[in-house]
Amino acid sequence: MIMHGKHFSRVLVAIDGSTSSMHAIDYAISIAMKNNSQLIVLYVIDVYKYPYLPSSIILAPTFGSEKYLEEKNEAEEQMNKIKEKYKQKIKDNINSTELKTEIVEGAKSAATTIMEYAESENIDLIIVGSRGRTSFKKLLLGSVSSKIIKNAHCAVLVIR
Repeated sequence: MIMHGKHFSRVLVAIDGSTSSMHAIDYAISIAMKNNSQLIVLYVIDVYKYPYLPSSIILAPTFGSEKYLEEKNEAEEQMNKIKEKYKQKIKDNINSTELKTEIVEGAKSAATTIMEYAESENIDLIIVGSRGRTSFKKLLLGSVSSKIIKNAHCAVLVIR
């Protein structure tokens, strides 16, 4: 996929384990292969969702950290599945691309963390799912993807 002469050499796909973000992975792998791009898969753990985490380490080490560790383990499992899927998709492809997976702890919102990461890594294209794992199924576009579309420094592709 080359748009208006623009070549995507560095493609970032942000995931959260939702169905929408898993669909985004398939598109991202395909686009990266067609462009011979580096593919970066990013999972953001919103640390601010765990308000008791810093204080709980002192008071009761397991209180705030259990949910956090569950999410981190889930993120690692997702990344392992993605690595396997990637290996399967590129095994017969001469234009195999580099895959990088990263789990980051976002002290800010997920959207801000994704955009700051994309800018610092000189990303040419951000791919996100249309909706995350929230219960707001009626929304056409999730708040994270919407904020990224409005504020990203580069092209954004939203996958349904």
